Amino acid sequence: MWKDVIGQERVKKIIRQALEVQKFPNAYLFSGAEGLGKDAMAIELAKVLNCTNSYTEACEDCANCRAIGSLGSPLLHFVFALAKDSGKEESSADDGEDVKVDVVREQIEMKARDPYHHIQIPKALTINIKQIRDLRLVLSRTMTGGNKRIVIISEAHTMRHEAQNAFLKTLEEPHDNTLIILTSSNPSWLYPTILSRCQDVRFDLLTPVEISEALIERDGLEKEQADFLARLSGGSFSAARSLINEDVAGLRAQVVQLLRMGLSQSRRNALGEIDHFLPRAGGGSFLEKRQTVEQLLHLLTLWLRDALALVAGSDEYLFNSDQLDDLKRFTSRFGSPRGIVQALRSVETAQRNVRLQLQLRPVVLQLVIDLEQALVTG
Repeated sequence: MWKDVIGQERVKKIIRQALEVQKFPNAYLFSGAEGLGKDAMAIELAKVLNCTNSYTEACEDCANCRAIGSLGSPLLHFVFALAKDSGKEESSADDGEDVKVDVVREQIEMKARDPYHHIQIPKALTINIKQIRDLRLVLSRTMTGGNKRIVIISEAHTMRHEAQNAFLKTLEEPHDNTLIILTSSNPSWLYPTILSRCQDVRFDLLTPVEISEALIERDGLEKEQADFLARLSGGSFSAARSLINEDVAGLRAQVVQLLRMGLSQSRRNALGEIDHFLPRAGGGSFLEKRQTVEQLLHLLTLWLRDALALVAGSDEYLFNSDQLDDLKRFTSRFGSPRGIVQALRSVETAQRNVRLQLQLRPVVLQLVIDLEQALVTG
């Protein structure tokens, strides 16, 4: 079922059961880590519910399937974070606004071609209240025919507080023939009143086999490379894909070096290491630099998880199994389970701040200080 959505058999079963009885909640919350296919599942469900040739899965051939797949159907309203004034029309006298519109259009086209694509727009931090008000206006219009109107709010936790308040009113006033799907990798950022009005469907981490097979099929990788990246993915297809054209060995070496410098309690060495890898992070745009820092933090998370597994006496499955000797040396010096757990929380904080597009150097420096506190002096 739904071969375009990687894995997630348990989630597919939940959706299949709802399709069989044609009974859906007013709103779903698809929650789970980034790169698990939450948006992909939401788009696929939108096609299935409006497919004119099938009731169980999208035919991909009818007009509704094609239009929804392009994210250009009036039956689908896809909402995501925008930079301030990104939605201005191209007739604006300011050429800079035209560029913003072009970037948004390009990102939508990329998302339509690949539902696993993570939309990235410079300075796009939040879903604002105007977007929600515009959505409420659309939903106030009566639906005709037997079609189902689908609203997908991608990374719904990026809604500003006033936007969440306005959106809550939408949830409290269900609209006929309308299904709202929120997707979120950080649902705790949403108001409890919003969470309580959605049926939460938790997405599972993908298995290495599922990710490897998808990389081979969709990206043309050789099995050896696909297996290697799948092991380092942490269960996220997007994370694995982001490493395809990277020097993974070099990135992992930098992670270990950064960790080593931080734990040496030498602030000068740590600053030098930070300045060493930040300039190479894409060499140009902030988004490229942010992506590299995100990759480094992801690999650091896997390293610390492996260290925690070793401390617990389990080495059956390690993300960095080819670096076992280095991991053992690390845990022999910094093997406090409490300290490693605190270090993992520090990395999570850094990942959140990077997503908020804060300045990268202070974020990484604070992480080094937090790692030292957790692993050395904690």
